[in-house]
Amino acid sequence: MSVSIVKFTSPYRSQVLSLYRRILKLGATWTASSNKPSDTAAEREFITSEAKALFRQNQNLTDPKVISDCIHEAQARLELANHYKTPYPRPVNVPPNALARRKGKEQGSVQERIKKQSVPIYIKSKVDQ
Repeated sequence: MSVSIVKFTSPYRSQVLSLYRRILKLGATWTASSNKPSDTAAEREFITSEAKALFRQNQNLTDPKVISDCIHEAQARLELANHYKTPYPRPVNVPPNALARRKGKEQGSVQERIKKQSVPIYIKSKVDQ
């Protein structure tokens, strides 16, 4: 739910604010799939705190490409949360034709590139942290 809020004249401003409001509304109305009040409260807290943290982290971005990528990531995470009924990012596995890192061994540049290219859009903010 990573998006950028750029001050004043950004062409993305209304889109970013609209997306932020949608995420906060989802956080306020979210019901956990287990229907347990404790799970619902924890997931609501996760949605709102994650959104606030990532929006604040990206509020000073100015590159239109990076802002657009953040918007697409937030939209993807929102759709995945609604579809799969879980607010948490889906795990990412080792991509095909890539080797898992072995303890104490250097990873080749080709393997690193394969892994970097295979990171889905909805998890980019987690990888950057």
